[in-house]
Amino acid sequence: MSSNILKLYEKVRDDLKFLTASDVRTKIIIVLNGGSKNLSDLKEETNLNSSTILHGMSQLEEKNLILKQSGGYSLSQTGKIVALNLINLIKASTSLGELEKILLMHEIEVIPNYLLENIGSLNNAVVVESTPTDVMKPHTVHAELVSRSKEVKYISSVLLPQKIESFDELLEKGSLQLMLTEDVLEKWIEIKGRETLKKELLEKDFKLWKIENAKMSFTVADNFFALGLFSTDGMYDLNKYLISEDEEAIKWGNRLFDHYLKQAEEVKL
Repeated sequence: MSSNILKLYEKVRDDLKFLTASDVRTKIIIVLNGGSKNLSDLKEETNLNSSTILHGMSQLEEKNLILKQSGGYSLSQTGKIVALNLINLIKASTSLGELEKILLMHEIEVIPNYLLENIGSLNNAVVVESTPTDVMKPHTVHAELVSRSKEVKYISSVLLPQKIESFDELLEKGSLQLMLTEDVLEKWIEIKGRETLKKELLEKDFKLWKIENAKMSFTVADNFFALGLFSTDGMYDLNKYLISEDEEAIKWGNRLFDHYLKQAEEVKL
């Protein structure tokens, strides 16, 4: 696999350098991704002078990445694809500074590769950490967000009792989808009571699944996304939650939930 990618790199390395080695070309591509612009628009949005922009435009035209039409400039079809990938790379690079707090030394294999490739969707996420004076801070923040939610989807391979109370309150006004590993499910039933859970499944907007392998505590709701991971030593990290209220992060979270839903078995008590 790596040898094939290296061969591909040899073919496109000059194109990659062309796209990333010039601030001018990069800024023009990003601005034009927002729609057709004239020279005045480009000057205002890039803070570059006319001659610099026109030189960059000429280079991009030679690569068939932009089109000149009736005094305006726009991306070609190829240019649009390049712009989307370039923007995604920028977002991913921006995200990694904050995400490193939770991704480094944690088990990220639970996130499928196609979602790791789109990690830029989490560029506005923050890591909420425990402090010496507030060790429960990540879970308090999570509970507060759940209290404002109307719809929650939750995956977990760890039992966090405080979640049970939060979700009980949610079910009085909203919908809940739980996906739990077998041992966590058994403990959840023990705490809640089988008959109580059965009644909620029948009477509330509530669905319950069993999943074999999902080493995380993960929530995606209508108003936020949250992710807790296991450390590489095999222990769940209670002290960190990656949280975002950004719409793009919520969409990313729904894709992660759907990924595991395909592997889950619905529970009928």
